Amino acid sequence: MGAMELEKLFGLPAHPLLVHLPVVLIPLSGIIAIVFAFKSAWLDRYGWHLVVLSFVGAIGGVFAAGSGEGLEAIQRRAGETASAAAEDHFELGETARNMGLLFFLIVFAVVAVRWYARKQAAKDGGAESVWSKVNTKGAAIAMAALLVLSAGAATYSISKAGHQGAKLVWEEEGGDEG
Repeated sequence: MGAMELEKLFGLPAHPLLVHLPVVLIPLSGIIAIVFAFKSAWLDRYGWHLVVLSFVGAIGGVFAAGSGEGLEAIQRRAGETASAAAEDHFELGETARNMGLLFFLIVFAVVAVRWYARKQAAKDGGAESVWSKVNTKGAAIAMAALLVLSAGAATYSISKAGHQGAKLVWEEEGGDEG
């Protein structure tokens, strides 16, 4: 078993249980990030909450990917080989995990930079400094664009991986019927 493989949780395969964390929290935090990109006062007031939400979603993605590897190991031991659709799901899951982590890092960086810039501006009394440049319109637009793009990419990748996983499950379930 690899370092991140997680096969069982409460006696059940872990993957179907753990995928719900990133499938719910990454798009939810993505929608919030997009709203905050256009409502900077909300970003400044509630940004650290978004950091926590996106962190839990990203860590959920890490656990979901690890439990997917564990599920794959169970199937290999049972003598099953992965179909092309399953291999696609594994790759999409890895991409979703990476995009979720990148999204979290961008959210954290944007919130931290804005927080530090406000703190420094208050301390400097409005004096010209590197941190006062963060409060310019151009910097705000760049940070908003990063939030929107990373939120969109993370949400798209988790949706694509989840859709492929659902197709796999339903095709296996319904495959005998016809």
